[in-house]
Amino acid sequence: MTEPQLLSALRDSDWSGVPSSPGVYWWYFPMTSLERLRIAELCDVAKLRLRRTREGKVCLYHGMANNLAERIEWHAAQKLTVKCLQSGFLSTFRFTLLALNDFNYLEGAQEIDSFFDALSISWRVASTRGEAEAFEQAEFHGEYHYPLNIKGNRRPELIQYTRHLKSVRKAYKQRYVE
Repeated sequence: MTEPQLLSALRDSDWSGVPSSPGVYWWYFPMTSLERLRIAELCDVAKLRLRRTREGKVCLYHGMANNLAERIEWHAAQKLTVKCLQSGFLSTFRFTLLALNDFNYLEGAQEIDSFFDALSISWRVASTRGEAEAFEQAEFHGEYHYPLNIKGNRRPELIQYTRHLKSVRKAYKQRYVE
């Protein structure tokens, strides 16, 4: 696994430091995100095992990619269009953060990009897609919790929070699509 890197630095380098191979990645947030995103309110944080950086950030989201560079850029820089929201062709992670922060979808590109720029990310390269999928599954069944993952996240400690995520996302989409 690479050392976590500040997303703003990767954006400034036009994503040139991110490999285009398959792999898995981890998104790290400031500790204040546990309160800001209501994780501390809806989960017993003492029961959560979260990856941490040396600087004190906590990992709240984990994923797998066929191409790390494309996936990381997609999460962090995908353009916000109503068509993407209507069709569901929007990064689940980006959409979740838009909804949790209640950023205005039609005017929120700068807000969500600035939010992402304060995050850090690390990754682990895989030889094949199958190997990346195996890494991802091992991580979800391992010791760490990932509160912002919805799909495949069946940890009992996160059930109430996962329900909250689904509810917030549904309400947010209804507000901007209907």
